[in-house]
Amino acid sequence: MARLQTSWRAGLLAALACVGLAATDAAAGTATHVVEAGDTLWELAEDYGCTVEQLREANELGPSDPIVVGRALDVSPCRGRGHGASAPDGTKIYIVAAGDTLAAIASRHHTSVARVRELNGIEGSLIKVGQELRVPGSKLRAIRELSGQSRGSPGHGWLHQPSQLPQSSHYYRRRVERTWATAHLIDHTINAITVTREAHPKLHRLAIGDLSDRDGGPLSGHHSHQSGRDIDIGLYYHRPPKGYPKDFVVAERETLDADATWTLLEQLIASAGEPSGVEKVFLDYELQGWLYAAARRDGWSKSKLRDVFQYPNGQWAKHGIVRHEPKHADHIHVRFACAANDSSCK
Repeated sequence: MARLQTSWRAGLLAALACVGLAATDAAAGTATHVVEAGDTLWELAEDYGCTVEQLREANELGPSDPIVVGRALDVSPCRGRGHGASAPDGTKIYIVAAGDTLAAIASRHHTSVARVRELNGIEGSLIKVGQELRVPGSKLRAIRELSGQSRGSPGHGWLHQPSQLPQSSHYYRRRVERTWATAHLIDHTINAITVTREAHPKLHRLAIGDLSDRDGGPLSGHHSHQSGRDIDIGLYYHRPPKGYPKDFVVAERETLDADATWTLLEQLIASAGEPSGVEKVFLDYELQGWLYAAARRDGWSKSKLRDVFQYPNGQWAKHGIVRHEPKHADHIHVRFACAANDSSCK
């Protein structure tokens, strides 16, 4: 009888989860979500309005523990809306974390402290951990970490059930047949472009070069791009050069919109060090210098930028996410790490 009751309860929870609801255990007073295929802690945290760390703690999950389809997760620490959730007026919701200040939050969302105060009716600078703030911007995509898509390495690999970069008015896909990749690469890239366009509203369409072909494997013109973790992204210019975005165009100091291109790069490297985040960036050394200057204008310190660029210590310096690569003066080559706990990805 106990087994039948457990089976019936699991079925009910699964049915509720299918219509996007969390079930409540009356006896325990906890809200639960039954894990479905494709669910990730990142998406659940965003949907229910809490952090990944809170979900892990509530469910006794270690940093490398997977979530299993059919398991009922305790989502009671969550509040129903999270980072990036849409507000009625087109702004988005940000939940204050430990160490946050109004200035830091405003900078992160490319707005002013005055605007954050205005949106939230704040007169001073006092904010509290867990407080919901409205900030400018569109809702960003949840980062999907799907195991098994990337097989092997970027230079010797293939793709399984890949995701495709969708069509958009914000960018131009130069070769549609080469727009396949891992889901997390797609999500990180689209989010970075979205934030960049919000910070620089008059930007032109961005050129997108090769990702991988549908099955992965060797791709003409490249030594890598085989396992869905590489993408070639064009640059932003003050005015689109002739032939752009159908073709990449070599940047010159006078034509490159270094501030907008830096914002794009900044948003991409923000994920570095995280599972599925940016692993490496390949870019001409001279362009590194122009973006380095833009980053300094943006308030980044020299010590912090040492972790980002080889510049100004030479193109063979052994530090920085961004590394010099010949023939990369017209685009940025971005490589993402494997999804967490993905043994098929090298």
